[in-house]
Amino acid sequence: MGKGCLVIGAAMLDIIMEIDRLPLSGEDMYAKTQSMTVGGCAYNVAGILKHFRAAYTLFAPVGTGMYASFIEKELKKSGHESPVKSETSDNGYCLCLVEADGERTFLTLPGIECRFEKEWFARLDTDRYDSVYVSGYELEGEGGSVILDFLESHPEFTVYYAPGPRITYISEEKTNRMMALAPVMHLNEREALDFTGKGTAEEAAVELARRSQNTVLITLGERGVYLWENGKGRVIPAEKAKVTDTIGAGDSHIGAVIALRQSGEGWEETLRAANRVSAMVVGVKGPALTEEEFEKGRKIDG
Repeated sequence: MGKGCLVIGAAMLDIIMEIDRLPLSGEDMYAKTQSMTVGGCAYNVAGILKHFRAAYTLFAPVGTGMYASFIEKELKKSGHESPVKSETSDNGYCLCLVEADGERTFLTLPGIECRFEKEWFARLDTDRYDSVYVSGYELEGEGGSVILDFLESHPEFTVYYAPGPRITYISEEKTNRMMALAPVMHLNEREALDFTGKGTAEEAAVELARRSQNTVLITLGERGVYLWENGKGRVIPAEKAKVTDTIGAGDSHIGAVIALRQSGEGWEETLRAANRVSAMVVGVKGPALTEEEFEKGRKIDG
């Protein structure tokens, strides 16, 4: 058993609307339902680590304002508390449009979570951690260089990097700095192909591994996950799932990966478990599982 994981990223407001399909330009449509919850990649990852009883710190700033007040209350309800508080600005929010087939489209208004500051990291007891999770949303933002400065000062950490759909918008300079840290890459098939310009997940994984010099994980939806490790690749099949929406599917997957790797599991068993957790998440509304949903899913699988 290792130390803990420092989960760097966002806790933000998710406004989730169910719609039949995305509207056309100029069109007027009604949403079928609306709900508000706390989301953000780091928050979703931390939720899965909490379910696994893994050691972690959610390092997601809470600002000042309407959204921040809602987020802070919900963090306490869910058993999370970020050590980072800021008086400079509000948190951001994400409008999540969920179509009838469960596919989701995000419109994000960034907030304090994109403006990480050096002083926040100075307060950390870094001896408590041996791994770090980083999301591409925060790396892209104006505080991304501060995050990279911190990581570069701690080469002993295992870095789990989930660049997300903004992967092609992150500057080449920041991408090169991240790749020099030899991160474990975690991204979906579309992100991998868009970034590398390759035609298949295998080709993309080879290119990503060449740049990162570490393991590459490319999620393939209902087909599973493509694992590239030590010069060899293979698909770890997915669990069958009834899709309600796909919000948080990738976050839950990497959260489970970190938790299982922390406990000493090998890559194949880790990814089979992560696939099961991701299948649980797409079967519920929103990005998070309750404790009851998580435990029920584990009993069915085990």
